Amino acid sequence: MRRWAILALAAASLACSAGAARAADEGKLKNLKAPPPAAAPTLTGDLRVVKFTRMIVELKPEPWAFMRNQATFADDRLLSWQDGQKAMNPQAYAAIFDQELKRAAGKSPGAGGLFTQEASSPDFLAAVKITDMEGRFCKACGLSGLNDKWDGAVVMTAHWEVYSVLDRRVVASADITGGYSPTKGFDGEPEQLITEAFRDNVRRLIALPDFQKAVTTPAPVLAAAPPPKTSIALVAARPKPAIAQASASVCVVFSPQGSGSGFLISDDGYLLTNHHVVGAAKVVKIKWADGSESVGQVIRSDSRRDVALVKADSGGRAALGMRHAAAQQGETVYAIGSPLGDRFQNTMSKGIVSALRNQQGLAYIQSDVMVNHGSSGGPLLDETGRVIGLTASGQVINGAPVGINFFIPIDDALKTLNLTAPSEPAVREAAAHTP
Repeated sequence: MRRWAILALAAASLACSAGAARAADEGKLKNLKAPPPAAAPTLTGDLRVVKFTRMIVELKPEPWAFMRNQATFADDRLLSWQDGQKAMNPQAYAAIFDQELKRAAGKSPGAGGLFTQEASSPDFLAAVKITDMEGRFCKACGLSGLNDKWDGAVVMTAHWEVYSVLDRRVVASADITGGYSPTKGFDGEPEQLITEAFRDNVRRLIALPDFQKAVTTPAPVLAAAPPPKTSIALVAARPKPAIAQASASVCVVFSPQGSGSGFLISDDGYLLTNHHVVGAAKVVKIKWADGSESVGQVIRSDSRRDVALVKADSGGRAALGMRHAAAQQGETVYAIGSPLGDRFQNTMSKGIVSALRNQQGLAYIQSDVMVNHGSSGGPLLDETGRVIGLTASGQVINGAPVGINFFIPIDDALKTLNLTAPSEPAVREAAAHTP
């Protein structure tokens, strides 16, 4: 009996503690007030494209809101943090982010272009983590003449980060607390208070000096690209690198799509890479083997043949030579690229030409030379260091490469992009006149 008495006392103590905790939560949330609303911010000048890409909700594991509905005489209740997380719709909040940016820029919320979430080549990516939220919801709670209306308040704390695609770094970061409390009762669902608290949070983000500086900084000035039907003559003014020096002419290409590889095909700064590396971007970032970086302008791109032409400052680097004779089955080849990103930049691997393939009417060189994600767009070289193709894709089984990789023949890439390679005599003359 004594044991049961002790257990009963413990249970009563726990119940008392739980009741006290509930009373404390109710007391705090029943009197919740939102901070004064943020003033509508403004953005001026030529603005960059910002895209809302991610929302994470990680509320504290405790009741987050108090709800009372006197219209139905329901019991007062506390809403769990799980209920709070379920009430938040990332797609709807992306639309709110879009609307507030357009309003700040003086555009109608339905306008396309500037900050549209469909933008395939944004300058900045915005992400948010909701770390805390408190709410008070009350229906028909003594509001004169508004007995069927909702009233209440929501306070939301969020961590924001804005990432520059071109600079590959966070340019604005802040923990922001905002909220919403209606000045009069409203119809609809109580979730509307959460939505408006998020809107207030977005406005406070837009008002931050770091954010405003980032989105109003002018974009790089782009030169006028040659018309697509105009052939571009490539320049061979320097001796062509041998295998041992070829990596200096290969780079990492960063775009909103991620990263891939590219290589110089003209001494005046023209680079080849894949279309799937640059995507719809007009500007990409180039990182060379010595760690230096430059901005590249996408001049031409073809999605079917998966090739793209980029113009950048070559920094005096020599373009790789190109071989126009067909690849031969069994010949030794080398691939250079940045598998798995710039951590392994300018990795060289060796293999052979396994076969010459035709897939859906397009020619490919098949090789067992090792390539991986991030190698796309890098060169395939013969034993003299001349380019015979560029990396396109590879077969993977259970996440592992199997030595079946495909490369676009260099002449196909040049033809698709309407590029004229320097003649062999011109290449030899350039080499002869270089000290």
